[in-house]
Amino acid sequence: MKYLKYLGFLLLAVVIILSIYVAVSEGNYDIKRSRVIKAPVEVVFENVNDFKNWENWSPWFEMDPTIVTSYHDTTSGVGASYSWKGKDGSGSMKTISAKPNKEIIQQVDFNSDSKPEVYWNFTKVDLGTEVTWGMRGKNSFGEKFYWLFKGGIEKNTIPIYDRGLELLEKHILKELKKHSFETKGAVDYGGGFYLYQTVSCKIQDIENKMNEMFPVIEAYMAKNNIAASGKPFTLNHKWDEVNNTAMFSACIPVKERVINTGDVLTGYLKPQKTFKTIFKGDYKFANDAWEAAYNGLAAQGFSEIVGAEPFEIYTVGPRETANPAKWITEIYIPIAH
Repeated sequence: MKYLKYLGFLLLAVVIILSIYVAVSEGNYDIKRSRVIKAPVEVVFENVNDFKNWENWSPWFEMDPTIVTSYHDTTSGVGASYSWKGKDGSGSMKTISAKPNKEIIQQVDFNSDSKPEVYWNFTKVDLGTEVTWGMRGKNSFGEKFYWLFKGGIEKNTIPIYDRGLELLEKHILKELKKHSFETKGAVDYGGGFYLYQTVSCKIQDIENKMNEMFPVIEAYMAKNNIAASGKPFTLNHKWDEVNNTAMFSACIPVKERVINTGDVLTGYLKPQKTFKTIFKGDYKFANDAWEAAYNGLAAQGFSEIVGAEPFEIYTVGPRETANPAKWITEIYIPIAH
């Protein structure tokens, strides 16, 4: 009996010492992890800002496939929220602050004694976007006691955050590669006047030349108070893959003929029957898009007019969205009636 008595005193002493240790131990924490993702900051921010995207990369969905989520009316931006239930419990999260492409602050509720703050920072870097994902808060006595036997909150959280950032990167890079080609068939293109500049260059230099020419045309239009009547386009004059050269014009449509000389000239695209293809995606898939356009033209029994000048209109581009998967280019190939 004495042994049991001493054992009871010993256990009590251990509990008291352990309780004192837990009570005086540091309860505040600030855990954060960072990763550079090769994607525009707008794209990364957009993926994190909308809770509906989290199922595509959240590490907790990988750890527990049984998780069931419930979304509220607002899922992105300030006031957005969602809740979940899984094998390890339930909880909810809401966005309390958001600075577009810079910062997001959220509050998470694990249905415990404390409600930590989750924060995201987004910084443009040479290789893309540096993303920092962190969580800060203060553990209650019960939570400190729990984490004492789990090795600490930092030890358990860091691997999860590292995995989450890895999955976020994989998801974003996969999304950026999405592209599609849709053949619309024969359409009548109305034509009209346009301002333009023409250049001959290596095929690989086309995009750089476009980026140089369009601003010159726009500056001329602004100086002379000329409004655009449509989206910018390029008119292809010559394409020589054997010699790796191309000749094309960068064009911006206008309502009427402009009398001008110098670096910016006026052209006229006559009304004509064309074969239209809609290309969605990054311009690096442009060659595939044109191949799809010509394949579609042949499949529908049409023939390109010999010596004709195909053109492509940039309906949605980098100025409208930084996400190349959302860029829309319309391809037109002149065909015989």
